[in-house]
Amino acid sequence: MASHAHSVHMPTSGKALVISAWLTGIYFVIELAVGLWTGSIAVLSDAFHTLSAVGGVLVAIIAQRIARRPADSARSFGWYRAEIIGALVNGGFLLGMALLVIWMGAMRLGNPIHLATGPMLWVAFGGLVTEVISLGLMWQSSKDDLNARGALWHIIQTFVGSLLIIVTALVIEFTGFLAIDPILGMAFGVVLLWASVGVIKEAVHILMEGTPEGTDLEAVTADLRGQDGVLDVHHVHAWTLTSGKHAFSAHIRHGEPAEAAGLLNRAYRRLTEQYGFHMVTLQLETACLDERHARDLDVTLPESQRVSPDAADSHAAHADPLDSAAQDARLPDNS
Repeated sequence: MASHAHSVHMPTSGKALVISAWLTGIYFVIELAVGLWTGSIAVLSDAFHTLSAVGGVLVAIIAQRIARRPADSARSFGWYRAEIIGALVNGGFLLGMALLVIWMGAMRLGNPIHLATGPMLWVAFGGLVTEVISLGLMWQSSKDDLNARGALWHIIQTFVGSLLIIVTALVIEFTGFLAIDPILGMAFGVVLLWASVGVIKEAVHILMEGTPEGTDLEAVTADLRGQDGVLDVHHVHAWTLTSGKHAFSAHIRHGEPAEAAGLLNRAYRRLTEQYGFHMVTLQLETACLDERHARDLDVTLPESQRVSPDAADSHAAHADPLDSAAQDARLPDNS
């Protein structure tokens, strides 16, 4: 279930996704009706999660269509982040339902009721059929599409929920242990809670311009510093525009102006081909510019040398802005 955190990565629209959305939506209506009729917390909890999957897919489709809009002067990075905002909405929705399911289970645990196991089994088996079809449709596209993989995990979790309903019905039918319904319902609620926290955490990380998962910024920086002609690399930044589209920027100090074109080409190819960055912006310098006002954003500096913008401005007001020797002193020389 840990992989549910990747649901923050929104699925692309396509025939498989649309069919899966219809199947899951129809199943949700049936499951909700049966849950209200039987009073089963396990059925209702799975119905809520099914709703979250349907809502997640719908929000994903809408967000994905918005994200396809081209960049303009007001949004120079385009609308890519619409997908991440949609993921954050889905995570909050899932969190609310998880808390509701846990509360309902706790209330029922003190006074369990007899449940009609026949309808529970029928609705669970019906869910398994729709989920197996959806899994078959989504499996192939999920192999090389991270967004489709996120949708796949939604379907896998509804599949697990259907299995829990079957277990609940069988335990009640053969043992009469009525408390199994709220217990499993609450357990599944905890799983939903865990999943929602993962979704929200990853969405917030992206919105806060966090370094993409799996990117070792120090290793990338060291690799660039080791390239021929590079004296230093600083003001390194890596962030995510949207699922699977990562951006990178850096300042590269070099010695010979005549080598700039070749150095830029080598660095660009390495960052895009080896590290998979979607967009790369490199600033080539033969002398460091006055960047004391942004020292707090330069992760290549030792932490003790990073200061807040206010402190940097105060320092700059009493320093000679043309003191290039002081600027260069903060940067290690690889020559």
